[in-house]
Amino acid sequence: MDTLRSVAYHYLGPYPVIFYLGLVGYALLLSTAGAMGLSRLLGKRRPVKVHRRLAYATLTIATLHALLGIAVRI
Repeated sequence: MDTLRSVAYHYLGPYPVIFYLGLVGYALLLSTAGAMGLSRLLGKRRPVKVHRRLAYATLTIATLHALLGIAVRI
């Protein structure tokens, strides 16, 4: 737990890693929704592949962010 805690609060610039993971996760969430909206607007199926890949990336980053958040609180 100490290793995860030290990773979570390792500073990159003025903010810790956990802050940046939260921002990246939120940006991925918005881009995932945007990819689906774009596929509906264009009527093409190609962006659905992009939507699925972005969803997997969002799940990965959000899980890592949550794991670090839990490690900090324990």
